[in-house]
Amino acid sequence: MTMNTSRNLLKNERPQAPILIFDIETVPDIPLLYVNYQDRLENKFVFNEDSHWNDNEKLEEIKAQTKIDFPQTIYHCVLSICAIFIDPETYQIMDGFKRTIRNVESYSELKGAEKNILKEFWAFSIKHQDFHKYWYDQTMNDRYMSDYQRNKLKKLPVTFCGYNISNFDLMVIEQRSLIHFITCPIDDYVKNLGNDSYRYKYASDKVFDLMSFVSNFDNKNARIGLDILAQSMGLAGKLSGMDGSQVASEFYINNASDKIEEYCAIDVLISYGVFLAIQKFRGILSEDRFKECLIWFEKWLLKEGKPKSYRDLAIESDKYFAYAKNA
Repeated sequence: MTMNTSRNLLKNERPQAPILIFDIETVPDIPLLYVNYQDRLENKFVFNEDSHWNDNEKLEEIKAQTKIDFPQTIYHCVLSICAIFIDPETYQIMDGFKRTIRNVESYSELKGAEKNILKEFWAFSIKHQDFHKYWYDQTMNDRYMSDYQRNKLKKLPVTFCGYNISNFDLMVIEQRSLIHFITCPIDDYVKNLGNDSYRYKYASDKVFDLMSFVSNFDNKNARIGLDILAQSMGLAGKLSGMDGSQVASEFYINNASDKIEEYCAIDVLISYGVFLAIQKFRGILSEDRFKECLIWFEKWLLKEGKPKSYRDLAIESDKYFAYAKNA
């Protein structure tokens, strides 16, 4: 591909950071739910943290009595995180991350494993923070630049991207990191809370939520699920035989961590396919570059050594990839 590199950018143009597309899978934190909702239980029962932390029947009983179908973000224990880094110049996958909790025997082990996954994810999020180091070093050394300009053009280590991450995934990661006393390694992530921060709703160079874009920032009539949007483009839907509502039972009852991680990874790859189409719609990817990305993506999924689910995704997404093969 013929692309502009960071060295060719105008001095007053901040380059696009590496894009981190990610997804999480969670399970309800049963002891935390019980502690905070026990007063609303009509049929009281004895709850023992040591024996009921992974009791799916107790979980369903709590949900039924409190009429809570989907708990607030604080009550979601992070079980799995999968992510891919996208090169902001080629729009190809350049790095990956998979972490999933396995074989825990107690609530304390579950929380300890969750803390480790969160710390590893935050560390991974800044792995490519020096991607544009040359550009920033050259720009920040401009002695004629005002402090205001330096502040506006300060280093951008990562752009978080995913489907509904602003309303769920990032909120869960932040709140669960908070209760584990984890310090966010991104300098300006929560220090700066102005309209140039990661928390600012419209700062798409820092957090690009694909659902927010598609629904024009939470327009209820326009909100659609990732599965429906992907299939409308010819992409295969989510991993068959699995959905988010089954994660808790698959983990607590079947100990199916591998299956959950695979489901999470496929969601990330589907999100990447949707992301490419959105960038084409925005005019950021030209027709030729978009087709080149599709050809590369299909080959990457079919490459020898990739999991069978990746190859299945490529085969079942033939209508999506066919766009790049049409004259």
